[in-house]
Amino acid sequence: MDPNTAFAIKAASISDVPTLAKISSDSFLEDRHTQMKSQGENPYDLEQSMAAYLPRQIASPTSVLLKAVDESTGEIVGWISWGFRGFSPAEIAGPDPDATALISNEVESQKPAEEEKRVQASQEQQAKSEPGPVDDSPIKQLERITDADLRRWMDKVMPEGTRCMFVVSLCVSPKWQGKGVGASLLHWGTRKADAAGVFIWVHSSEGAWRMYQKHGFETLETLDVDLDQYAPSLLLNNQGRTEKWGHYVFRYMKRSPQG
Repeated sequence: MDPNTAFAIKAASISDVPTLAKISSDSFLEDRHTQMKSQGENPYDLEQSMAAYLPRQIASPTSVLLKAVDESTGEIVGWISWGFRGFSPAEIAGPDPDATALISNEVESQKPAEEEKRVQASQEQQAKSEPGPVDDSPIKQLERITDADLRRWMDKVMPEGTRCMFVVSLCVSPKWQGKGVGASLLHWGTRKADAAGVFIWVHSSEGAWRMYQKHGFETLETLDVDLDQYAPSLLLNNQGRTEKWGHYVFRYMKRSPQG
C-alpha cells in the first residue's frame, strides 16, 4: 500500500452502483476474455451487466458488498462482493464489530424500492413465459461452457450443508491497482473466515490469481480455453496489429482457514 494513501472499507449502497459498475468495466479493459466477449453481433457490455447485477447483490441476505473509499477525496477506488454459504444473517453481520457496523448502518438504504422489485419480478415472469430465440454464436457457446464449468465446481466445492465464504467479484480502479486496495478488501473477508473456521474459494480471472495466491489461496483446478476457437475476429493489439487471442486460463482457488 502507498504510505501516503489512506482509504476506508465501507458498505456499498444502491447509489454507488453506477460507480461500481464503471470500476468493473475499467478494471477489465485489458482482460482478453472480456475483450473477446465485446466482439460480435451482440457485444457484451460489462458496465451495463454489472449495473443490472449489483443491486441484487446489495439486497441479498447472503452477500456483503463493500467499497474502498479514498479518505482524502471520498472517491470509490474498488469494491468486493462476499458470498456466504451456511451462515445465518446474524453470523454474516458478526462477530466482527466492524462488520456489524458496516451492515446495520446502511441496511435500509440497500433495499431496492418495492416498485423496482415488482417490475423486476414481472419482467422475469415474462421472460420465462415468452422465451426468445437461442443465441448460438461462438461467444455464447463459450459463455455456456464457462458457466457450466463454474456450476460443476460449485457443486463440488460447496455441496448442500457446506459452510464457507467465496469472492463473488473483486474490482479495483486501474489507477489504484498495486496500492493495497484489493488486499484490504480481501482482508475483511479472510479475517471473518478465519474467525469462523471456514474456507474461502474464488473463480479467478487470468490477471488476478497471483494476488489471491499472495493471500493464501491455492489453485486446485483450472479451465484452459482457446479463445481463438470462439472469437469472431482477431485481436487488435496496442500497436494496431492483429494477432491471435491465445489461451485463457480460469483458476479455481481455495484458501483454508488460518490461525
